[in-house]
Amino acid sequence: MLPTIKYSPNNLKLRKLALPIGALGIVFGDIGTSPMIALAQCFNGTGLGLSTVTIMGAISLIFWALILVVCVKYMLFVTHADNEGEGGVFALVALLKGSGQMGRGISIFSTGIALMGAALLFADSLITPPLAIMAAIEGLKIIFNDIDHWIIISSLAILVVLFIMQRFGTEFLSRVFGPIMLIWFLVIALLGVLQIMKAPQILYALLPHHALHLLATLSFHQSFSLLGSVMLAVTGAEAIYADMGHFGREPIKVAWYGVALTALMLNYLGQGAWLLGIQGEDIKAIQPFFALVAKEWIVPMVILSTMAGIIASQAVISGMFSLASQAVQLHYLPRLQIIQTSALEKYQIYVPKINALLMLGSVVLVLAFGSSSALASAYGFAVAATMLLTSLSFTLVIYYVWRWSWFKIIVFCFFAIPLDLTFFAATVTKIPDGSYVSVLVSMVVFWLLITWILGNRYLTKRAQRLDMSIPLLAELIGQRDDLYFQARPAVFFQHLQFPPDMEIAPNALLRQIQLTSMVYQPTVVVEFNSVNAPRVPENTRIKVINYANNLHLLCVSFGFAETINIKAIECYGQEQGWWDNPDEIVYFSAREDFQKSTSKDLPSYIKWPFMWLHNHDETMARTLNLPALQYVELSMTINI
Repeated sequence: MLPTIKYSPNNLKLRKLALPIGALGIVFGDIGTSPMIALAQCFNGTGLGLSTVTIMGAISLIFWALILVVCVKYMLFVTHADNEGEGGVFALVALLKGSGQMGRGISIFSTGIALMGAALLFADSLITPPLAIMAAIEGLKIIFNDIDHWIIISSLAILVVLFIMQRFGTEFLSRVFGPIMLIWFLVIALLGVLQIMKAPQILYALLPHHALHLLATLSFHQSFSLLGSVMLAVTGAEAIYADMGHFGREPIKVAWYGVALTALMLNYLGQGAWLLGIQGEDIKAIQPFFALVAKEWIVPMVILSTMAGIIASQAVISGMFSLASQAVQLHYLPRLQIIQTSALEKYQIYVPKINALLMLGSVVLVLAFGSSSALASAYGFAVAATMLLTSLSFTLVIYYVWRWSWFKIIVFCFFAIPLDLTFFAATVTKIPDGSYVSVLVSMVVFWLLITWILGNRYLTKRAQRLDMSIPLLAELIGQRDDLYFQARPAVFFQHLQFPPDMEIAPNALLRQIQLTSMVYQPTVVVEFNSVNAPRVPENTRIKVINYANNLHLLCVSFGFAETINIKAIECYGQEQGWWDNPDEIVYFSAREDFQKSTSKDLPSYIKWPFMWLHNHDETMARTLNLPALQYVELSMTINI
């Protein structure tokens, strides 16, 4: 039994202080850098002229977007739908499936939401790093002319170094995320206050009628174009729910209301105050954020902004690694190599193939768009779509899981769904300007996820034609007198996803007995099962079924927030006396060797991407870090 850890009053105070500060870096890194882009894009990206009406209206729209989306929708509603403390799209869908209240149609719909949410977050993770870093470095345009090519080169260099550093882990960097972002929020708040003092009338922009008046004076297309730019101010709000499991709901609330929201609004108001002072001037591309900074402080501010941009980028990269790990655990992706980069923090992981894709995509986006203003047009769609999917999932939770009254459900739906649909429609209008990037990337990723699921179901159905239950195999072994019983333990992995109650013998076990006429003693079949919960208690992780002739089935369960490993199996085998040391075990697994054929069982648009994904599926040896000399992989030729 583990000893109970008691914190002293001083330690408890430090812990309560450290969690909100840490949340500033991880949770609010993305939304915290939005002032560099959002208000400028409201004018540069929409063609609105500078006037008191447009300036006051844009500030009012940003303020009420933050209040309605972050404070009301996420803080007041969505963050309550945690799955044992975990948040995010997979946690929400797992909470639904774990309720057992849904029919097959709703279950498929919720799975589709999870897959599309993962695809959209990948698109978001692809765009955030180049946008945040380019926007920061572009502050140098205030004091230098004709440096566009240097901005591109610098952005590429920082991005490449950032992605290369992922393999070494971010344990040290993550420790300074919070303090740096605290400094960032304090600085941008101070800059805003100094400008507000010069034009205090900007405070009237907090009244909602300024937002409504501006929208009423604009055409339909102009209104949606403006709302698409306002959406940039709340990008990163989805991280509040996704990262809830790292910090908890209360520290996130403290960080948001105590620091982030106040600093953001003071800075936006400060930018609005500066714009009121220059209205009427002929300025092609305004930079209200860096205009708040005295020229002699531009370089230090660019450095701080770049650090904040790196932190925002690192937060979405790490979030994508965690999401990919969960997708692998839930069998939505092939087994990818996942490297633990910290001995203390379980969330510090590195996924090389995801990292390579993000780096390649970020470099291409910098070269293709060339500026943060152009790239900002591609931003927002993925976030708006993710927020809409979150509201739909939350609606299912309050109906199927929480059993809210119809009145409460209707109140939430009439608030959240129209709000999300409005922002989603606004970002759809920007598809020709750049949002097509998010659409294409998310659709390709969604297609690959669906392909992997359907391809594995096809393999499972084919295997069922030749399958044999473990009880029948144990009986047949006892009836044969030509088999040799080898006194050495062997573990056979079930690499296909059969339902746990079917007790199917792995192909590797059948092939091994067929080829060698030898039965290992004991023979242990291992099935890895994912459950609709973040974590599984150790005392319920393994379910064992014993058969005749020293055959055993271990059903080993892992939560979607965990990474599968062999430790629990090794310890259980030692407790049962199956082996004294794991070095005695021989591990077996099967792997399909696809051969191209004219078979029409799988459509071409499923077959070819599935074969490509299968080539990137890691072996059990690499996934579980098994010793090479103790691992045997048996190939199975399949015409597909």
